[in-house]
Amino acid sequence: MTIANFIAKTGASVAGASLVAMSLIAAVPAAAQTTTTTTSSTDYAAQIAALTAQIASLQAMLSASQGGSMTTSATFTRDLTIGSHGTDVTALQTWLIGKGFTISAGATGYFGAQTKAALAAWQAANGVSPAAGYFGPLTRAKVASMGGSTTTTTTTTTGGTTTTGTLSGGEGSLDNFKIVGATNTSLNASDSDTIYGFEFKATGSDLAVSRVDYDVYLSAGSGATHPWSIFKTATLMHGNTTVASVDASNMSNWSEDGTASNSNQIYRIRFDGLKDVVKMDTTADYYLMLSTQNAISNSNAGGTYSVTLASQGVRATDAMGLQQYSTTGTTWATVSVSNNTTGSLVLSTGSDNPQVSTVQASTNAQTSGVVLTTFTLQAKDSDVSVYTIPATVATTSATATNIVRSFKLYQGSTLIDTESIGAGASNNFTFKNLNIKIPAGSTQSFSVQADINSVDGAVVPEGSSVKVSINTAGNFDAENANGDQVSVTGTVTGNAITFRTIGLSFDTNPVTSATATSVGTSGTQQGNFTFTFNVTAFGQDVYFSKTGSVAVSGRLLANGTATSTVASSTALTSTADTSSGNSNNYVVHSGQTKSITVTVTVPAGTNASLSAILDSFHYGTTDATVAASSTSLTTNYQTGPVYLHS
Repeated sequence: MTIANFIAKTGASVAGASLVAMSLIAAVPAAAQTTTTTTSSTDYAAQIAALTAQIASLQAMLSASQGGSMTTSATFTRDLTIGSHGTDVTALQTWLIGKGFTISAGATGYFGAQTKAALAAWQAANGVSPAAGYFGPLTRAKVASMGGSTTTTTTTTTGGTTTTGTLSGGEGSLDNFKIVGATNTSLNASDSDTIYGFEFKATGSDLAVSRVDYDVYLSAGSGATHPWSIFKTATLMHGNTTVASVDASNMSNWSEDGTASNSNQIYRIRFDGLKDVVKMDTTADYYLMLSTQNAISNSNAGGTYSVTLASQGVRATDAMGLQQYSTTGTTWATVSVSNNTTGSLVLSTGSDNPQVSTVQASTNAQTSGVVLTTFTLQAKDSDVSVYTIPATVATTSATATNIVRSFKLYQGSTLIDTESIGAGASNNFTFKNLNIKIPAGSTQSFSVQADINSVDGAVVPEGSSVKVSINTAGNFDAENANGDQVSVTGTVTGNAITFRTIGLSFDTNPVTSATATSVGTSGTQQGNFTFTFNVTAFGQDVYFSKTGSVAVSGRLLANGTATSTVASSTALTSTADTSSGNSNNYVVHSGQTKSITVTVTVPAGTNASLSAILDSFHYGTTDATVAASSTSLTTNYQTGPVYLHS
């Protein structure tokens, strides 16, 4: 078949499918718009969805045959992996097909093994590591950078410092605030590295970031307690753009900020007088880069410094002139400083390390290729060869041997070792017989994947979970070019991945907001915190309570410190159907995706900066068991802070 004939036939197919879909949509009766789903409307919806997927696939094939790029308008607000459903999955599949990566089933809207393989192949071809077929922040940023063929609300703003101009919007907030790239590293003299990052979405207004504070202290070793004796420059990066630099060797640029648990003084370094603008409804990433002095004395070398974002460490101004603050940094990164040249290896958590999540498993077959942990290894000052990597697995409900058939270590998309472990609920094991070459100054990415045995309810109970961590305390064999052992610093702690045959899967990144509302004429304010996210039922129908305090467990943070549980002030609404057996419950039918909005209201009278966190969601398989099962939510289920005046 010639290209011209192929284009003509494909175009005719697209047009024909579009007309059929339009006629079906026109034929759906008005009753289908109500909350009661009829058999007829369900059939129509299924046909329309199938035709829409076929149209998207044919359009992608047509675009690929013409040598052009497929322009797809989509909003990517979450990570995507095996088991994900939705229009964003359809858009991703269409985009991959348009780039020439095969998905035999087409753009179905379900993220399965074919989509994972196509995404992994695209990642490997475009320098995204690890090429594990996981659609996380790194991949979203890479897609967004490739000429606008996909529109995404999580595209990183990379504009530099803005010193003039008017902010647009009203009262704003730093929403979806989280720590990213809290990377452990090792520095010698005249060395530098990116240490610590954070991310937020500007909601309700453009936000002018005016100040960023970091805390640093000597946490281990015999180095200098004064960071200005070690560090030369501290640089704040917005994406790849330098926002500001501070002379870190000048004592006057550091201030005292409390005492650490080891009795060492904590010092704060401040980037002040900034006017870096993040446009409304965009998400920005900022990073701290530290460089060391040209010469470090033996007496000052050998220390490890811990770095975190200070309490309310980010201050921004919205279009109303109001100050908005971040939460405190709850994660610390470490910087090991030395003056040797024998080399070292730095272990860090991967930027796409899976969060706490639930994966749909089978009752009679294994679930393959589940990503449990991702990590990076960085060689410093010497080429490094890695021969063994120790790991620890922790499980619940059953032994690791029963749950996991095998653990697999991938370097990018290449399988380099497979291991199994003995019985026990918590075990150490080692990836061995490796020969990983890491050139000096380079970083390589890895993932630990697993094949999970069938969840049969007996040997492997429903709700069993697995968590894999990589640690330096075990037999970590890493050598330089001379065969000398090099020091390995850092640690990687995995998150619990739970396996169920029946349950709910949740958006990784909810849409959150935090606002203050004046009450009366005295100026006191109440807090209003909202979370909006999608859930998909699998295995069978799933029920949950309309009472927020029954369905959700959470906390409030006051000035970055946990204060209380979120209970009676929590309300919940959903697009799910009301249960026919109990009007106080919602039901999500198997295979359906429904939206949930949780609202937390804090009464007036609190004089503090507050944030809300959702820790877990409760559900069941009947009206009588709506709180029988529970799913832990990711750390992204936290609002930005808002200050409430008493």
